[in-house]
Amino acid sequence: MDRRNAKKSRRERRKLPIAALGVLGLGFSLLAAGSSLAAVAATKHNFSSLSSAEIKSSETTEICVFCHTPHNSDPAGPIWNKQETGSTYNVYESQTLAATLSPNAPSLGQPSGASKLCLACHDGTIAIGSVLNAPGKGGTPATLAVTGPGVAAGKIGSASTSYIGTDLKDDHPISFEYALSYPSNTEVKDNLTLPAEVKLDGSGKIQCTSCHDPHGTVFPKFMVASLENGGLCQACHDKRYWNTNPAIHSTATATWNENGINPWHEDMGSAGWTDDTPMVQSCLACHSSHKGASGKMLLKGTNPGTSVVEGEEWTCLNCHNGNAASKNVEAQFNYMYKHDVKGTYGLHSASRGAAGEPARETAANLGTNRHAECADCHNGHGAKEGSHSIGGPNGNIIGANILGSWGVKPTWAAAGSASTVYTAVDFTTTNPGADNLEGYLCVKCHSYYAYGVMPPNVPSGNANGSLVLQSDPTGDMNINNFGIHPVFAVGKNTPPSNANANWPANGLGLTNTFRYVDFPGGTREGFYNMTHDSTTACTDCHASSVSSDPRGAHGSEERWLVRRNETGAGTLQNFCYNCHRRDVYGDEGYVGPNANFSRVSHPVDGLGVGSPFYQTGASTGNNGNKFGILCLTCHGGAYDSVNNQMKGIHGSNAAAGSVPGSDPLGYRLMNGACVESHTRATAFTGVSLAFRSVTPATDEVCNNSFTNFTGNMQNHNCNIIGDCSN
Repeated sequence: MDRRNAKKSRRERRKLPIAALGVLGLGFSLLAAGSSLAAVAATKHNFSSLSSAEIKSSETTEICVFCHTPHNSDPAGPIWNKQETGSTYNVYESQTLAATLSPNAPSLGQPSGASKLCLACHDGTIAIGSVLNAPGKGGTPATLAVTGPGVAAGKIGSASTSYIGTDLKDDHPISFEYALSYPSNTEVKDNLTLPAEVKLDGSGKIQCTSCHDPHGTVFPKFMVASLENGGLCQACHDKRYWNTNPAIHSTATATWNENGINPWHEDMGSAGWTDDTPMVQSCLACHSSHKGASGKMLLKGTNPGTSVVEGEEWTCLNCHNGNAASKNVEAQFNYMYKHDVKGTYGLHSASRGAAGEPARETAANLGTNRHAECADCHNGHGAKEGSHSIGGPNGNIIGANILGSWGVKPTWAAAGSASTVYTAVDFTTTNPGADNLEGYLCVKCHSYYAYGVMPPNVPSGNANGSLVLQSDPTGDMNINNFGIHPVFAVGKNTPPSNANANWPANGLGLTNTFRYVDFPGGTREGFYNMTHDSTTACTDCHASSVSSDPRGAHGSEERWLVRRNETGAGTLQNFCYNCHRRDVYGDEGYVGPNANFSRVSHPVDGLGVGSPFYQTGASTGNNGNKFGILCLTCHGGAYDSVNNQMKGIHGSNAAAGSVPGSDPLGYRLMNGACVESHTRATAFTGVSLAFRSVTPATDEVCNNSFTNFTGNMQNHNCNIIGDCSN
């Protein structure tokens, strides 16, 4: 071979690998195309006549033509074979949404990129078979007839589960830049750590194709990853508490009993609903990426009365009605008096006050848009199982079911005054010593923090049913007051166990005036575990009137949303006996054997069962006041005619009565429904009580003009208000 031919031969040999590489590249391309074609062929996106799907066209065997064309394609997408929809969309919006079109944009923009292509069919405005280039060589627009369930005039109809429409407010937001770097994006994961299957577009935006692969996957609904146990959702979302202090919802194994509304909506796990649990459903137990409640964080609660997705409380109640969760809370909202979660919609509106802050409702919204919804007290991402422990030194701490929620801690004002300065606190633990008192949750709505100097009405009205305004608990139970129920601090009635010679030596340091049952070994555990040095929570008094109901201030058949007497002794309305012993304080027709256990033997007038306070009658005993509770004749139960408020039962700093020598009425909460003045008993002088002269028919709280008296002397070994802490 001459040199020239040898050189040519070498040149040709060098070209062979390049040509081979071209063939190999084409092979990969064809392989990829074949793979996509094979995948699409087995999905609902195969509209060809050979498809096994119900929705298809009889006019072509081609598969790709419904979306793609090799020539004269729309420049909007990859060889796109459809015209643009031209629709204008109502886009998702939320006060808590941190991800936006750009870091400085106020809201999401119109759909773009792949999302706009998906909506070409799914918004229902363009026929599925409408293409720019018909199959074959014609290269002309056509509309291939596509029929099947949910298809109307060739378009996806509103009855179809595939229908998205042009109102995207009830759909997961799309076409926004995804970045952890936005200042308030504290609940999403770093875009640099997203799993490979979750793809942002070339502009770093979330699109429909970030969650769905239109060519098909092994997962239902073209999802790029499994939805079970929150898998795909948690690829992006890092909700506060869910991974660090997760709610019981993340591990609960409760199943639906198939009564009422199906709480799951999406069938997870194996076929059928019987194996679905909150743990498997995870995010989808409460949220729906499509057809959720509009502008309500895609909550998916369906009102069983209207079958309308209204979100909010029905998201919770369709499980917490005994059909999935074991306890039926929903029934309590049918009682006469309640936090009316089923009667208010769309008023709860959390927002972020500043970059990086958790989403909370503003004080202004709490005060102006008075409402009660489950999310006001509970956080579905952080709430665990269990109510607070009743009694004991930590009886005022939240239960685990309040974890993840938040409240406001008052800065205490002078005695008798309501707080005007508050600090927002997150409930992250049930351990003592943290800012986690249940009272902080309640005063978030029931105090100056929410309503300022304009308190709302008491829904139950005054004792006589007249219109009356709420008093501020931070004024009533101000820890500087003369007397308080111990919601924010230990009460003032904490004498040592040797202060009364009538108390037996029990070795427990107890005063024996409270309902307390000690178990063997001195464990200080009992039915109520309530002692003179215990603290209490608001829900120890404000809760269901049915003792077997789940605990909490949900609803009651008693006014002011209070519990009933659950002791089995005394009238049902005398709920005071749940903590205070009836055999110490007595009631109608009954003087207990341990009346000398109290500071002053009851009845205090010394008349025993002949006392008008212990007789049964139209204006005596429980009927002596319009509350129907004997204790409130003397303790609490006052009416402030100047401010038109109920006063006294939470706590008081009321001044002395008009009778010379009267003690401050706030001392031991002696500003009751009928009391005018009170002078404490001593070891040498009996207690003196002077009563208001009333007209029972018109008085707001008292039913009788009781006779003034001087009665029993003290049993406590204390002679001044500051001595023995009352």
